[in-house]
Amino acid sequence: MSLPSLRQLIALSTTRTGVVVLTNVGSLLVRTVSSVILTRLLTPQDFGIVGIIGAVFFVLGMITDLGFTAFVVPHQRGDERHFRDVIWTIHAGRGLALALLAAVASPAVAWVLGKPPLALPLAVASVTFFLNGIASLSLITALRHHSARKLSVLDLVLQVLQTIACLLLALWWRNAWAMIAGMVLQSALRVVLSYTWFSDSKQSPARDPAISREFLAFSKLILATSASTLVILQTDKLVLARLFSLEQFGLYALALSLASAPMAIGDSYITRVVFPVYAQIWRSQPDAIADVYYRVRRSASLLYAFACGGLIGGAHLLVTILYDPRYAGAGTWLSLLVVSVALRLPNVAASQLLVAMGDIKSTLQVNVVRLIWLAIAMPLGYLQFGAVGVVASVGLLEAPAMLYSWLLLRRKHVLDLRQELLFVAMVIFGAAVAFGVASQIHLAHADLMFGRR
Repeated sequence: MSLPSLRQLIALSTTRTGVVVLTNVGSLLVRTVSSVILTRLLTPQDFGIVGIIGAVFFVLGMITDLGFTAFVVPHQRGDERHFRDVIWTIHAGRGLALALLAAVASPAVAWVLGKPPLALPLAVASVTFFLNGIASLSLITALRHHSARKLSVLDLVLQVLQTIACLLLALWWRNAWAMIAGMVLQSALRVVLSYTWFSDSKQSPARDPAISREFLAFSKLILATSASTLVILQTDKLVLARLFSLEQFGLYALALSLASAPMAIGDSYITRVVFPVYAQIWRSQPDAIADVYYRVRRSASLLYAFACGGLIGGAHLLVTILYDPRYAGAGTWLSLLVVSVALRLPNVAASQLLVAMGDIKSTLQVNVVRLIWLAIAMPLGYLQFGAVGVVASVGLLEAPAMLYSWLLLRRKHVLDLRQELLFVAMVIFGAAVAFGVASQIHLAHADLMFGRR
């Protein structure tokens, strides 16, 4: 790749960044408005049920994650119809198996967690596994063709339609079934749009032992990485689902929902915009990767860091503004969780660079560091501070992962410590600014109330 082409690629990534960020911000606004309205129509127990379903589904998805995107996007045969049909057949079979497993196991899961009302909603929601499994692989191959903008618009459309369905059904049913029905409807619409919004999206069942063996061999490392990611991301939810009542877990689930918004923006930006650039640069001009690694995401990363810092410092104020007093306890959980969300972006960028370079084992090593942290910090945190200590250990999860990622980047001759420390400083600055603003607002409110008295 010539230098002008390299510049053009970075410029194109900047354009895609704008669309991806704007659509994710739109999704954030939709989700926020939805949660504000739903918290007035439904109870914390309803949010607790849906939150546990989400945690269980994530567990099932991660322990069977075969790495379809990581395999198809960089593969030389990724655009061949037969190749895609073979992979789609595996994808669909996995979805059907997960749907049946979740439905059959739902009574046992409800019993283990001590939440009998969970069984039927969990069984019904399991149909989403089957629907997602039969979606066209066009949702994956679109990344090969730099269609991140189209994927982001699709996600926003689905988010809006799901929200409308949830709100209308919540007005009618006034229980958790409104959110569950919205989940199922969103998955069904995703299947339809995966075949109608993208060209060459037709899929047919196909078998090819050679392709299957290659894919399954690749998936072994992905399975190990995903299994460790599962433990990392879901341990707190499963532990707290047992310790908390449904009402208490509903507050935690609300905080998780709010924290997942910036995380979704960051992850989408890295995987849909930055990763394709890393992969293309590594294939065509590997000597330029050190420069491109920071350059392609510098401005967006700093903006993300400041925004996450603001959410850390202003979490209580945000919850107070958006929700009624029943949900005030979610502010503490949100502030702690967003620390991890903030530090996650550079770690995901480092992992995606390693994947682009074919070094999947190093991404597994980063997860091992996270597991060691949780194994030590979570029990100690619980013994010393109870549930707050559990959440705090999760909030600091990405700190040791960041240090180890720096070591890996240094080995690849990519690390620029000044850029890394600038990101951390921006998070701290954002938190300080937001905390100062929130403190002034609280003081002004107190003075106003005192004056009225």
